[in-house]
Amino acid sequence: MTWTLKDSNDWKVVEGILDISTVKAIYHLQSRGIIGHLSGVVKEGKESTIVVADDKEGNKIIVKIFKIEASQFQKMQKYIVGDKRFVGMKLGRRSLVFEWCRKEFSNLKRADAAGVNVPRPIGFYRNVLVMEYIGNGGLSPKLKDAQLESPLKVFNAIVRELRKLYQDAGLVHADLSEFNILVKDGVVVIHDMGQSVEKSHQLAHEFLVRDVNNLCRYFEKLGVCRDKEKVLDEIIKT
Repeated sequence: MTWTLKDSNDWKVVEGILDISTVKAIYHLQSRGIIGHLSGVVKEGKESTIVVADDKEGNKIIVKIFKIEASQFQKMQKYIVGDKRFVGMKLGRRSLVFEWCRKEFSNLKRADAAGVNVPRPIGFYRNVLVMEYIGNGGLSPKLKDAQLESPLKVFNAIVRELRKLYQDAGLVHADLSEFNILVKDGVVVIHDMGQSVEKSHQLAHEFLVRDVNNLCRYFEKLGVCRDKEKVLDEIIKT
């Protein structure tokens, strides 16, 4: 069988970037009607490629492609090993990346169902994740690039989202920083949740403390000073 993307324009977007296995995964998602046409590469990172696409209705969506060979194999393991949702999984590089993709989809779905502001997950297959496009015209800026009228208001909004993530979704982000929070029309949206763990995970508290420290460190530069222990209590205590 010959595998192709939907048309030559799709090939122009991904030519020289994707391996044949990933091309097959995208084709599979196109055949299921999850992805329509690819529009362009937004970000070419070390571990993933972010592509803007259209769904079958012509609405913008995000396609996140995890790179199999470039993945930080050892780093990824500590966020999956010990997670009861992934007991018995194989730990080869390819299978681990596939599980990482599935894990991010699962985490986003769980957070979205709990009312946390995250990109709505749409679908996944192998190392390709499809989710909601966050933006008006262009993609919404990351927190580090956003112009904030009230840093304290935004800080408190993020803490509320982390509380919902912990209390209602039962998850800890585990890699929170100014790089994986988007700001759309003054509303914060948390993303990049592949590493997120259940709050029952043996390292969950350690990861949550790190998240809070990263958040406070960034906002201290903007003049917002909050006691880290009190912030932690706001997230954890019922």
